[in-house]
Amino acid sequence: MGGIPFERALNGGSCRDSMNNAALLFNKKLKSLIMELNSNLVQSKFVYADVYNMFSHFLVNYQSHGAYVTYLVHQFSRSIYRDMPDISMFIGFENYTTSCCKTLPGQFRGLLPCNPISEVCSNRSKYVFWDEAHPTDAVNVIFAKKLLDGDSKDMYPMNLHQLYYENVARRRF
Repeated sequence: MGGIPFERALNGGSCRDSMNNAALLFNKKLKSLIMELNSNLVQSKFVYADVYNMFSHFLVNYQSHGAYVTYLVHQFSRSIYRDMPDISMFIGFENYTTSCCKTLPGQFRGLLPCNPISEVCSNRSKYVFWDEAHPTDAVNVIFAKKLLDGDSKDMYPMNLHQLYYENVARRRF
């Protein structure tokens, strides 16, 4: 939260620690609430996604998170788009501090949302952020894969594939 372009523009180019600390506190309480709900409502299953952890790790290692995005999109949506071509393109992120869509010049370009007169970068797959607060499609594909198949650092008590297969198994018996 504190490292999005909006906060960086307001904080002289640096992440805002107070926003990050607030997100950490919220997530800690949310995870314990998820554990309590799963204990008390045994017919239901609540899953916690630690998007803050995913995003923090991603920002520290943004250059190493290149991905074969078309392949990931193909794998992610193969059940919906069966005839989608399997053409892969390696995407390496180059920019995590500013947004692809720029409305104001200089250090303040991450302060306003995109609009029809905004300047848009030529290759948004090289950017982590689309606008002042939201990740690009390439980042969202990577995060969707983590939601589906992530380990216990990203998802608790299970990822979405595990949740699905647990429910399928439960219905069979």
